[in-house]
Amino acid sequence: MTRPLDKDLLVLLCRILMSACMIRYGAAKLIDIDLFVNQVTTRRFMELVAGGAPAPLWFAYANAIFQTAAGMCVLIGFQVRVAAGLLVVWLAVLTLVGHPFWRLSGGDALLNESLFYRNLGLMAAFLLIVAHGAGRWAVDAIDRK
Repeated sequence: MTRPLDKDLLVLLCRILMSACMIRYGAAKLIDIDLFVNQVTTRRFMELVAGGAPAPLWFAYANAIFQTAAGMCVLIGFQVRVAAGLLVVWLAVLTLVGHPFWRLSGGDALLNESLFYRNLGLMAAFLLIVAHGAGRWAVDAIDRK
């Protein structure tokens, strides 16, 4: 009889896979902040909250730092429930505002529908972390006596 895979090892693998997207794109924005400022999703958000004004630089950096830092917290398991919960809220806004495939047509609609459902999957994964925690292989699990 084979031994079942360690549940905590699976949670660690999930955290690695989930955080990769956040860290990669957050870091890319930090390296090239215009990537965020000129992004269609950012422009849609700014249309909604600021009448189409360009995103201020501080907002772009705050977004990039948040995305990277929250992804790192999930990866190492530090304050993981808080970080994952904040990422769910951030992804919910990003998904609804940034990927309105139902208002688009052609290739734009197909791309945004794909991104919309990808983000729903990420939100579900982060919600599982909120519900169940980071597992044994996490900074939060270190015994602090």
